[in-house]
Amino acid sequence: MCRLIGAISSSKIDAPDLIHKSAQSLLRQSDFDRRRKQGDGWGVGFFEGGAPRIIKSPRPMYRDRARVRRAGSTAKGKTLIAHVRWASNPLKLARAALIGPAHTQPFTHRGWIFAHNGTLFIPKEVAAELGPWEKYIKGKNDSEVLFYWFLKHLASAKHPAAAIRRSLKGLARIWNGCRKSYPIHRYPYHGLNFVLTNGQKLLAFCYTDPSGFGKSKALMDRHECYYQLKRKVTPDGLIVSSEPLDRTSGWTGFRHGELVIAKRAGNKVFWRAIKVL
Repeated sequence: MCRLIGAISSSKIDAPDLIHKSAQSLLRQSDFDRRRKQGDGWGVGFFEGGAPRIIKSPRPMYRDRARVRRAGSTAKGKTLIAHVRWASNPLKLARAALIGPAHTQPFTHRGWIFAHNGTLFIPKEVAAELGPWEKYIKGKNDSEVLFYWFLKHLASAKHPAAAIRRSLKGLARIWNGCRKSYPIHRYPYHGLNFVLTNGQKLLAFCYTDPSGFGKSKALMDRHECYYQLKRKVTPDGLIVSSEPLDRTSGWTGFRHGELVIAKRAGNKVFWRAIKVL
């Protein structure tokens, strides 16, 4: 599984603080739990001149510190997504085929940046139903398949909440047709936490599977659920993270099945939380 950050602000984001300087930064999370090291790549996505820019590496984040710091200094702007990967492998690939720049998050397409934490157990079956979106898949990461699955539904929905509901119904339909091929799984996925942004709007969704958050615990606080996203309202905007990035108060856990929509308008960021499921 993985850890991720999404941030949107009315002023410049302090990317170094989120990525590698804060007490519980993404870099600190990457090897905090020695049994669950996030060692399969990392990436930072932001906007430069209105266009997405991605800096990423397939190296373990905790062994790539100099480049991580440079990425933090380079990532300027008012919207940020960052990700550190602990690779899922539903296709049972050899490591050489699983790890690499094409498989490393965040992903980007037509002005959107996306990062995901979880596993889609049926990426082949879902990719086969992407229609014209399938041709954009570049790697062998189930999260990339989910990216285009969500984009497909966002493109045809009037509201992001409706898009997520339709996408999950679609996954359930596909699963009903192939679940006999996956007897060890109860659902087509485990973990659908994601952050998605086009620079002006940021969506963050928190969902594990119909059974709820489960018993897995967070990397840095054994009292917290692994899949429960946290958010913090700042004077200038909103930060979403897999785990609190510092030990100060103000971090709030998402409800299971909750979608947060944050938008920047002028010099303010407006946000709301919607219970989707």
